Amino acid sequence: MPPANSKDNDKALPFIQWTYGLINRLVACSDMAMILCAAILSYYWPVLVYANQLTFFQLLVLALIEVVAFHQMMTRLVAYRVEHYTNPITSALHLLGALLPTWVISVAILTSFAPDVLRSPGWLLVWHILQVLLLVVGRLVQRVLIGMANRQRLLRRRVVIVGANELAEQLIPELSGVTHGGYDILGVVRSTGDDTAVDRVAGVPVLGDLETLNSISLNETIDIVVIALPWSRAQEMFHLMEAVNWIAADVVIPFGRDQVAPSYAGLTQMGRTTTLQVMSRPFKGSQGVLKVAEDYVVASVAVLLLSPLMLMAAIAIRLEGPGPILFRQWRPGFGRKPFAIYKFRTMHVNPNDDATIGTTGRSDPRITRVGAVLRRLSIDELPQIFNVLRGEMSIVGPRPYVANMLVGNERFSDLVAKYAERHRIKPGLTGYAQANGMRSYALRSAENARRSIEMDLHYMTHWSLWLDIKIMFKTLVSGLAGRNVF
Repeated sequence: MPPANSKDNDKALPFIQWTYGLINRLVACSDMAMILCAAILSYYWPVLVYANQLTFFQLLVLALIEVVAFHQMMTRLVAYRVEHYTNPITSALHLLGALLPTWVISVAILTSFAPDVLRSPGWLLVWHILQVLLLVVGRLVQRVLIGMANRQRLLRRRVVIVGANELAEQLIPELSGVTHGGYDILGVVRSTGDDTAVDRVAGVPVLGDLETLNSISLNETIDIVVIALPWSRAQEMFHLMEAVNWIAADVVIPFGRDQVAPSYAGLTQMGRTTTLQVMSRPFKGSQGVLKVAEDYVVASVAVLLLSPLMLMAAIAIRLEGPGPILFRQWRPGFGRKPFAIYKFRTMHVNPNDDATIGTTGRSDPRITRVGAVLRRLSIDELPQIFNVLRGEMSIVGPRPYVANMLVGNERFSDLVAKYAERHRIKPGLTGYAQANGMRSYALRSAENARRSIEMDLHYMTHWSLWLDIKIMFKTLVSGLAGRNVF
């Protein structure tokens, strides 16, 4: 059965967080695409007598050089900032300031290596006019899209403040007064020792205690958790950091007006307030886009290639005896949001088995004969590809354990202090720990359990596309049927 809170809000928590950095990168990519499009258009659709004098390969090389030069000039002009795209004059000056040096470089290259093509420079003029037109059209479209994003409040950070006290009362007006980007304060949550009679702080409602925050985070996107406690209550701060470490959000601690912020720490500004950032949301901005694109591409290809194998597995399960082909079970996922995970059924049907006890090995009597083969070759995990396509899982990420999974006689989540941090990203079909021999062995001992969580956290803090590729390759080569797999 699904968890009691799973039907409160069936909407999945968004994995991609829109940031100014992401928009700036998208605009930069758009500019580079416009310059390349102008080159292609000038080659295939010449204007009257101004046919392109270069071969397609020569034009492509020159266009790529212009792309690099233009991007470097825009970067030097600090032109890739959201506030500049919405200002027509500033945007035009930046484009002109980057295009003129780019064109000079282009002409210098042609003069040095292909002077004959400059005898009829009309094609070059047409090409550069096309560049200007496409870049201007791009800016107009970007201005409209950014306006839509602002109206939908996609660029505003959603904040929850922990601490109904004087520090929160000072911070709220400052955050509310930020116009560029800005913050939406969802509410204030009481910490231990706060006055329970206080129902509003600086006009913002007090939502409840930490249990209330847990409920909110299951159904609402929280971008920033502010632990608004005085530094004299440092021990309580550490406790609160552990209590919210599973929320996929930045966690910051503000400095009071009478406190000096150290310049060597991980500091960030919220309005005029300097805060110490103690946790950062994984896969922010463009990293999140890249991760999601990787998941859908790899999962789509996997479905096409592995459909015959999955069909044969389904037939084998059906022929062996009665019972469902697929095993469907609720697991805590991204942000601890419950989701139904799919696997091929490898055990005898037992309504009383809640799966909190992992398999004890190849001799586990619960496993069917077909199930033993499927588990040995990791074929039982393949239906999770559809969880990836549904947006509930990633191809690579921490293993999605049952909520109360036991290691020996102790709950996994109680045994390892940082277990909850795994929920800051989507669970994965494979992962860094699984590719390094911890797929089944993580549940065999407390030491293995701790080691597997260390590997999961290492993956979260050292993620790269290349790391995912290495994990997938290692899974295919040795992880699917290695000695630790069952």
